Amino acid sequence: MAFKPSDKKKRAPESIEPNITPIMNLMVVLIPMLLSAARLTELSLLEYLPPAETSTTGSGASSEPPEESIEKLNLLINIQPENIQVSIYQSVDLGPNFFEIPIKSDAHDWETLKDSLILIKQREVGEPVGTLSVMDERSGEMKTIPKYRFSDGEEVSIAADGGIPFQTIIRAMDACKYYVDGKAMKPLFPITLLKQFQ
Repeated sequence: MAFKPSDKKKRAPESIEPNITPIMNLMVVLIPMLLSAARLTELSLLEYLPPAETSTTGSGASSEPPEESIEKLNLLINIQPENIQVSIYQSVDLGPNFFEIPIKSDAHDWETLKDSLILIKQREVGEPVGTLSVMDERSGEMKTIPKYRFSDGEEVSIAADGGIPFQTIIRAMDACKYYVDGKAMKPLFPITLLKQFQ
């Protein structure tokens, strides 16, 4: 006895469309979130003028006065396990421009470092000779900063031995920023540049 053929085989297969609504919702949320989290490359141009040609007189002297030379302090603090080395003018010979502050009581002497930096600020850098207007990159507003006779009159470079804890470097940065003169806080070397850590 033969079986009756199935009706399911004779029906055409139903076309089922995939439901892409959840995927579209995910893309609508995900794309703006990724764009807001991404840091796009910012290109900037540095404009400079080529050196001007100087005309000479018959005696060979330049007719224009020489440009003011740019002086640099090159203040460097090198943190070692046994001392703190302070150098100005890229000096490496012990003397008034290069000296070492030994540790005391198994800790670096931050007070002596601050006193030494105050002395360097007063003796070498001195008071501001004017002001400069610069654009603040974060806020986009113009701000006025002091101008010193050194182009790096507010900068300090900090280097350290490889075994120095990062908290020690933070303490050195804090010691370089400000000092208290009477009741007023005065800037010392607030711009910190981190150098090589060996």
